Amino acid sequence: MMTERRREHGSPEPDRTPPGRTPPDPPPDRTPPDRTLPVLGATAVALLSLAVVLRFGGAFRPNVPTLRQAGYFTTVGSPIARLTMNVAGAITVGWLLMAVVLLPPDGRELSDAGRRCARAASLSAVTWAVSALGLAAFSASELLGVPVTALAGGGDLLGYLTDLSQGRALLAVTALAAVLSVAAGRIRTLGGAGHLLILAMLALLPPVFTGHSMSTGAHSLAVFSLAVHVVGAATWVGGLVVLLAIGARTAVLPEIVPRYSRLALVCFAAVGATGLINAWIRLGGPHLGSRYGVLVVVKAAALAALAVLGWWHRRSSIPALRDRRRVGAFVRLAAVEIIVMAAVFALATGLSRTPPPPADLPLETSAAVLLGFPLPGPPGPRAYALDWWVDPLFLTLVLIGAVLYGAAVLRLRREGGGWPIARTVAWYAGLAIVLIATCGGLGRYSMVLFSAHMAQHMALSALAPIALLLGAPVTLALRALHPGRAGTGVSPRELPAAAVRSRTIRFLAHPLVALPVFVAGLYGFYRSPLFEASLRDHAVHSLTMLFFVVTGLLYLWPIIGRTAPHRPAAVTRFLLALAMLPLHAVFGIGLMRSEGVLAPDWYAALGRDWGLPPLRDQQAAGGLALGAGVAAASLVLLVLAGRWRRSGPAGVDGELDAGLCDRQHEDMLSIHARRS
Repeated sequence: MMTERRREHGSPEPDRTPPGRTPPDPPPDRTPPDRTLPVLGATAVALLSLAVVLRFGGAFRPNVPTLRQAGYFTTVGSPIARLTMNVAGAITVGWLLMAVVLLPPDGRELSDAGRRCARAASLSAVTWAVSALGLAAFSASELLGVPVTALAGGGDLLGYLTDLSQGRALLAVTALAAVLSVAAGRIRTLGGAGHLLILAMLALLPPVFTGHSMSTGAHSLAVFSLAVHVVGAATWVGGLVVLLAIGARTAVLPEIVPRYSRLALVCFAAVGATGLINAWIRLGGPHLGSRYGVLVVVKAAALAALAVLGWWHRRSSIPALRDRRRVGAFVRLAAVEIIVMAAVFALATGLSRTPPPPADLPLETSAAVLLGFPLPGPPGPRAYALDWWVDPLFLTLVLIGAVLYGAAVLRLRREGGGWPIARTVAWYAGLAIVLIATCGGLGRYSMVLFSAHMAQHMALSALAPIALLLGAPVTLALRALHPGRAGTGVSPRELPAAAVRSRTIRFLAHPLVALPVFVAGLYGFYRSPLFEASLRDHAVHSLTMLFFVVTGLLYLWPIIGRTAPHRPAAVTRFLLALAMLPLHAVFGIGLMRSEGVLAPDWYAALGRDWGLPPLRDQQAAGGLALGAGVAAASLVLLVLAGRWRRSGPAGVDGELDAGLCDRQHEDMLSIHARRS
């Protein structure tokens, strides 16, 4: 009775711990916190912030005829639909991130909690698809100047979705979100959920290629920085929303939150850096006098507030979780953080509808408008060596590859292991080839001269993959990464092994698949409209070059790769290497004998008055393709001959890299085999 009376009046119970003993840790709080209030608060803040930003930014200007004629419903519904689409996409990414990365797996299968997260992702993807389709309807209504109800027939809406780039982007988002809504509810394996996570991140990107960033002078940098910005923000915000949604209902929350915190720090750095880059490009420098500039400053202040909240998480709420104390501190702080994030999402939506200030640029020639930079002069060794044009995508990839490879080599040496210097040299030589081909003068002239474009293509698809594969990066990762602790999810060392053994990689790296894809990239690309599209758009150009690198790696991986999932016999490998000769020979000779110019409208619009005419330049490119094919095939044959000489035919047939055969690596693959 006395104890009950103390509890009733809130009096603390006396400490009954025997002298000399440490008091036990307080039990974790199992009371699920109320998450209704944060959701309502975030929704209210988002809508209020969106209304204020739209009014301040001038999105409701009555002097836009089509907007006035479209009606009030379209005026209000369009930004709300965009905000809903952005939030639903981030939450879908967050649920899949929780299922794949943060929650501990059950072998190759999703855990029960992971399957629940996948089903939740399916529901949020439905909202994502519906809001994207609704935004398409509102956008068509704005463009045509008719009420959205007048689109009920579907003809105008269908034309918007198929004929305009903005409509095609929203149609792609709708289709991908619909696929996610169906597939996420049925997925059972960890690998399948990982593919859906990648698909969800890709579904965020189509609107990036049709927004303000496409109208800037440095639109390549703007587009790719905005893509990183969008994916980083969705991962950061979506992950935190899901953490708040699960609250105290999972016993592994103390392990999940620190892992998410490390990921959130990376996302914050990426979002902050890319946001500054985009603001600088759109404003033309530190010019903050416009309304657009004021909104950028407010968004930067909100990001700074989120940085303070993140620091507070690391200082107070995360240590409380580690000590198995109450989770209420984490939930309350996360709720405040999500409310601030809701305001930031509303700011971003409002900025997308706020016109940036006009750039005060000198009058440019038609060639400069098409290229995004002034038409260069006649090429030469000095121009190719010094007249660099940086591709942000490849510069980022090269820097990441250089830093991670170097860090792995240093870790091996600190732990007493060794790594062949020849492999290190090969890896950095491959990165150098990629960097020079995409960011050097060759990258600039590839938009002007077909011969330079062909040299870039051959360097990325035939020469760079050879050097990169000789660097054996997968083997290095498996030897340098640590296994991790039991019960904490997928270990770092297990990730590359799981990727190599995944069904998708095994399918794409099979010689019967990789060879046709390689041939299609060599022959089909230049005969399709994609070639001219890649010349007119820097982002498309960068993505096609990345495709060439990937197809070259997939084709050569079974031939000279150390950890390829398929190991053809020695004779088959030699035949695949020899196939590079006729493939490039037929292609090169066809160009040398060509009588029509590829992408004639593009080269005519440039108005180039120096160098070879387009047709003769194209014929010269055929000789480059032929020579590059001979050089690449010779290098591959030399590598195979050297391995044959060292280990004999049997060694070539059954060769596994020495790094793959060490004890740690065999243990790693045996663990993965048992899980399979």
